[in-house]
Amino acid sequence: MLEELTAIVGNDNVFTLDHEIEAYSRDEMPLSEPHPPQVIVKPLDTASIAALMKFASERKIPVVPRGAGTGLSGGSVALYGGIVLSLERMDRIVEIDRENFVAVVEPGVTLSRLHAAVGQEGLYFHCSPVKWRRR
Repeated sequence: MLEELTAIVGNDNVFTLDHEIEAYSRDEMPLSEPHPPQVIVKPLDTASIAALMKFASERKIPVVPRGAGTGLSGGSVALYGGIVLSLERMDRIVEIDRENFVAVVEPGVTLSRLHAAVGQEGLYFHCSPVKWRRR
């Protein structure tokens, strides 16, 4: 299966060594137990992600998407093993539209990079959770 994964995302984007796996076996949640995946993939484009998801779905392999791993809830941890789909290499800021206050970014863009980029445009990105209310 590693050969098939390599064919999908490229040899430089598949990681299986113990020290690589260890770094992706937890997030920033305090006191969390490590949950190592079998493999980490770091695709560069959406076509690779689509092919990877098809591959995993056909084989019933769990896939856990992961950004920077700074979450505090264990959401990017491979509780059932499988594949960690790291989005960190998809880190382009595609567009900052000043007129409409819209930024188009790839999923690996960190908040600090986004803050810096919009700041250069004289804008500010205010990151706060949305408060939902019942009607």
